[in-house]
Amino acid sequence: MMTTETTIATTYEIAPATLHAMLDQVLIGVARDDSRPVLTGVKVTIADGTLTLASADGFQLWVLSAPCTGPDASAILDASTLKGSLPALKSAIKSAGKYDADRTTVTLTLGDHASIDTGAARIALLQLQGTFPNYSQLIPTLESYATDAGCHIALNAQYIAAIGKGAKYADNGIVKIRTTTPSSPARIDWHSDKWTATIVVMPMFVDWAPTPTPTPTPTPTPTPTPTRAGVCESCIDCAIEDNGATPDIARAACIEFGADLSDHDCDARDDGTNCACTGHDY
Repeated sequence: MMTTETTIATTYEIAPATLHAMLDQVLIGVARDDSRPVLTGVKVTIADGTLTLASADGFQLWVLSAPCTGPDASAILDASTLKGSLPALKSAIKSAGKYDADRTTVTLTLGDHASIDTGAARIALLQLQGTFPNYSQLIPTLESYATDAGCHIALNAQYIAAIGKGAKYADNGIVKIRTTTPSSPARIDWHSDKWTATIVVMPMFVDWAPTPTPTPTPTPTPTPTPTRAGVCESCIDCAIEDNGATPDIARAACIEFGADLSDHDCDARDDGTNCACTGHDY
């Protein structure tokens, strides 16, 4: 699709809220690298009473449309200068107020020069030379999606996040997602009473075969070790305090000598490895 060269500038009036919302969404799909410079811009087309903004990066396509009267024209506008117009448009929306937002307009100029004029500010827009892809042939028709068909499809997480960012403008928060096969593009649509949005996202290729469930490795039953429960606490304590024996040694000594586990006094043997409980015969 070649950019239309207009020898004179043509102006178009559009509500600032509409233009701001459309730009804020279409800029999401602009390419972030300059390997294809034309994709670092937004294709702006006015034809048949419709303003259409389009962006693409090779993996996703964003198309926004809204009514707009005036002669047919088109241009590829640099995304960075369009982004620079957003604060001025936001100020125009605020100045217009809630009830005059639809009646207030800003002026979009296309031709030998391009700009957005809010009345309070005029932003010059850089035009890019080149051929923008014929994106209309990349959008699957609604008829190609069977309403009762279902399939698995994998989409890059960053594009899902981008869709979520743009979908904040969706009327009633409704977003329609259509798929056909795992290898076919997904089409996402939403709209408001002022414009429509269509996004096409290329799928990722993944293996949808179920992952086999690994066989759990049996856990060996640990060998029980003696605990302090049920062992003569007095024997353990005196063996530790008087002779420096460890709890495990004192514990083993009590069990080995079969000491009565009831309350009693005990004296530690000199070697500190065994303990003798007073009043017991070993």
